Amino acid sequence: MTERERAINQDLHVLDEAHRLGRISRAEYRARRRRVLQSLYDSSGVVTARKTLVPSATTTSRTRRVHAMPSGDTSVDAGRALTSLLSMRPAIAWKPLLAFLAGAALLILVVCWLFVGN
Repeated sequence: MTERERAINQDLHVLDEAHRLGRISRAEYRARRRRVLQSLYDSSGVVTARKTLVPSATTTSRTRRVHAMPSGDTSVDAGRALTSLLSMRPAIAWKPLLAFLAGAALLILVVCWLFVGN
């Protein structure tokens, strides 16, 4: 990481902390962040280092449905962000987990029956 990138990273960290602590509004945070990130562009107009997260089809349809309701409440916005993040989490395979737990319970019952019955 170059010195310029470290300085930009530090600026983003300070900006994020100010927004997180409520010292600046969301709109001001976005405007400042946009200005800081514009300094990452080199002379050819290409961003030096960036990876984009592409949500799955189920995430985008759920997100569109959630964002369809306009609201100025920040707690609702935070809930929407959390819902969006949780929907991108990989799903848990419930059937193998339940089969494993049922097998463990059956094993415990058999062991108890053998030792208590004798």
